[in-house]
Amino acid sequence: MPAPGSVTAWIEQLKAGDAAAAATLWQGYFRRLVGLARQRLGAAPRGVADEEDVALSAFDSFCRAAAQGRLPHLDDRDDLWQVLMMLTARKAINLIERECSQKRGGGHVVPAAAWGGHTGRFGGGRAGGAAGAGADAGVRRRGGRGVPPPAGGTR
Repeated sequence: MPAPGSVTAWIEQLKAGDAAAAATLWQGYFRRLVGLARQRLGAAPRGVADEEDVALSAFDSFCRAAAQGRLPHLDDRDDLWQVLMMLTARKAINLIERECSQKRGGGHVVPAAAWGGHTGRFGGGRAGGAAGAGADAGVRRRGGRGVPPPAGGTR
């Protein structure tokens, strides 16, 4: 039986569905996961998500898999780190692929300010009615970044 307060004990508690064990592991591994995600993402464009989102998603996937019994060989801190590294690397790759997809501008991110305040084709900037307001909110949620305007000028 693992010693109380050890990573092995927290893993066993997590497998049994203990949320406190998940929180303890999160506190111990979050910064390392963010660093790993930052390294994996490199200079890839950041849209809505960043390295902290990758770390959060990887840890969430880990907790769900552990609670569902999908990690039968997870026994100690070495196994834990291997699983967390693999999940974080895969989440980072998925984010890069998603951000560089053609639907998101092929990796070319242009600040909304470069559009001259015009954020949608359904109105004049911020005063463009409901559709224009929705477009403005979308740009704000994305940290002021948006997809490039179509070739030939403004939208």
